[in-house]
Amino acid sequence: MEPIHERRALATPTKKTARFARRITAITTTALAVTAIAITPAHASWYPATTGGSGANLRSCASTSCPISAASVPAWTGIRIVCQKVGQSVSGYYGTSNLWNYIVWEGGPGRPEGFAADANINTGYSYWIPGIEVCR
Repeated sequence: MEPIHERRALATPTKKTARFARRITAITTTALAVTAIAITPAHASWYPATTGGSGANLRSCASTSCPISAASVPAWTGIRIVCQKVGQSVSGYYGTSNLWNYIVWEGGPGRPEGFAADANINTGYSYWIPGIEVCR
């Protein structure tokens, strides 16, 4: 049988072992922090969407009484929704809604932007888009 003092010597970590353990702990902590940041959803300042089969007119306000200010976006075109607001109720390709989206058409001539009736935009949501700001 081994003397007790020899068993303690085996159980006591050396400086090299302790340093290795601290490094592993630091690496693991850093990896977990980076993973947590990577999987945390970011709040986008815009939301990708597509115009419906009727296209969409870009207006200066959330009403058909405002003139088409920027452009008429063709059907099935990719656009970006920046914010949303309640306005005039409109019937369109996706039904009737009083929700309007302020959109930017990146591929349009001069990068036009303006309000378009949500009834003509395929957002994947039936009304408000979570995380998108309300237009002021």
